[in-house]
Amino acid sequence: MLAYLAGDHMGSKVERQLEIVQQITHLGSWEWDVATGIVTWSDELYRIYGLAPKSREISFELHMSMVHADDRQRVADEIRGALQRGGRFAHRERIVRPDGSVRELDTVGEVTYAADGTTPTGLIGTSRDITDQLRRDERLRLFSDIVDHMQIGLSIWKLDPASALLRLVASNVANEKMTGIAITTSIGQTLQQAFPAVAGTELPALMLGVDEAHPRKDLPACRLHKLPGAPTFAVKAFALPNRTIGLALEDVTLKMRAQRLHFAERRALEMLAAGASLEDILSAIVAVIEELVPDTLASILTLDEGRHLRHAASASLPLAYMQSIDGVEIGPAVGSCGTAAYRRDAVYVVDIETDPLWEGFRELARPFGLRACWSIPILANDGHVLGTFAMYYKTPRRPEGSAIELISRAAHVAGIAIERRQLDSQMSALSARVEAAREDERTGIAREIHDALGQALTALKLDIAWVARHKTDEDGIATKLSEMSQTADELIQAVQRISSELRPGILDDVSLQAAIEWQAEELAQRAGFEVEVQGTLGDVQLERGFATAVFRIFQEAMTNVVRHASAKHVIVELGLERGRLRLSISDDGVGVPEPSPRTGSLGLLGMRERAKRLGGECIVQRREVGGTVVSLLVPLRFPADPLPRAESTEDGDVDRVRGRVE
Repeated sequence: MLAYLAGDHMGSKVERQLEIVQQITHLGSWEWDVATGIVTWSDELYRIYGLAPKSREISFELHMSMVHADDRQRVADEIRGALQRGGRFAHRERIVRPDGSVRELDTVGEVTYAADGTTPTGLIGTSRDITDQLRRDERLRLFSDIVDHMQIGLSIWKLDPASALLRLVASNVANEKMTGIAITTSIGQTLQQAFPAVAGTELPALMLGVDEAHPRKDLPACRLHKLPGAPTFAVKAFALPNRTIGLALEDVTLKMRAQRLHFAERRALEMLAAGASLEDILSAIVAVIEELVPDTLASILTLDEGRHLRHAASASLPLAYMQSIDGVEIGPAVGSCGTAAYRRDAVYVVDIETDPLWEGFRELARPFGLRACWSIPILANDGHVLGTFAMYYKTPRRPEGSAIELISRAAHVAGIAIERRQLDSQMSALSARVEAAREDERTGIAREIHDALGQALTALKLDIAWVARHKTDEDGIATKLSEMSQTADELIQAVQRISSELRPGILDDVSLQAAIEWQAEELAQRAGFEVEVQGTLGDVQLERGFATAVFRIFQEAMTNVVRHASAKHVIVELGLERGRLRLSISDDGVGVPEPSPRTGSLGLLGMRERAKRLGGECIVQRREVGGTVVSLLVPLRFPADPLPRAESTEDGDVDRVRGRVE
């Protein structure tokens, strides 16, 4: 009896354990008796079907009614086929619970037989609810597809604590394409073996620094290869379980290139606004293109008088080659640049050795190993050609979209710079013509005043003197004649002063230094301050327009001192400095305001413009000890006719200076 009870207790325990196992695994068991039609379900199978355990009797018909309508016929055929052929069977089916939810089951069964072993009596088997597992698997497949198809490279690296080495564990497809790492051959490689270029970067330390306290670290830009044109990546390292570290790479090459080009464009425009030379601006544009497009030799040519190309800027092209094509006339088959300027359209020559456009110029390019040349015309706002922007290569090369975009943007900025400088030159030439016409007009007026009016006043004074000598009475006529004579003298002096201010004859008849000394003395007497002229130029005769421009700059500077400086003492220095004329006007007045010396003053702008036309510069700045200093430094210019040898100056005799400058 005790043994029976023990056996019964042991059976109940096993049944309980079996029930728990079924609950954990979502596995229900069933049995169908064909003769009676009764179906027996385990408690877990009731729960899988959304029913309370043993809440109702189960029949084959009830079971089939809960199978999803789309699967019902197939399941029925599976059961009939199993009964006919015997043995085991398996299928997947969907069921619909009473609440309308759909679950997916994996069903495995086997045919049972009577004692004779041939007559089937029913079916027995299990059904496992795999709905949640399928959902997890689907999510995993989805995530796997996303990881494999995403444009971000992902790799997993295992950290060896003993050696502090990171070894590759896994990689997605994008990572293989972006980095060139073949997952089949690179598993187990260290970070340095996979990417030798990272040795000099922050990447190894970045990855080793990732831990629970710092689960993620970023590196804005990193290159994993040293090869020219290797992409730039934004790197994110993140901690994973079991001492593994994830590495996410995003290719930011185009983004970084766009940022660099934008900066270069802005810098070129800033240089343009600041008055930098066209050569410096174009050289900066060429340099950034060569930086952004590896193996590129860039150049800019400008179009002279609509016919000839002139060398303007290049960084890496041989000077001998640039000199050989300088001045070439554009045409329908004149290399890449000459043809692009002629057509007013881009020309992309893939191979110079075979392209007919280079038939007459191939021998010029061959000694320097130039094999491909892409050229795009630089156009003005009205569409006329200003020049060309070219990209050379030492191997045959087809045009690339990103490179073409870069060259187009560079050509646009170069066009702005060239057109602006051409406009500046035209404005400067116009201003020079206006100044020359004004000087001619002043000279003419001064001559007319001096000659005609001066002579008339002199004649009047002589007539007054004659009348005074022949007076016949004493009725105040003598006094009046004396006053008239004095007035005539004053008018003659006024005429001489006005004539000199319009165009001082001393500037033409003596020298620039003499004219400056005379003007300084005149202004000092009128303004009431002291002027000290320290000149070493002597009586050197300079080109008339040059001397006039320097004198006008001096006049404007002295006028500013009179009007604004409240100065008591002014020092004027005039001399030679390594083949250039140097003029300095310094005062002890209130000084120009900071940070710039009355930049809105038309007088100061005129001084700078005159100096620029002379090929020099005029700088106005505040003195540390108080007051203002105006400094002019311009290359010397002499009259075209030969001059006799003059006395030596601090830089040697004038003839020697002229030879050095011209």
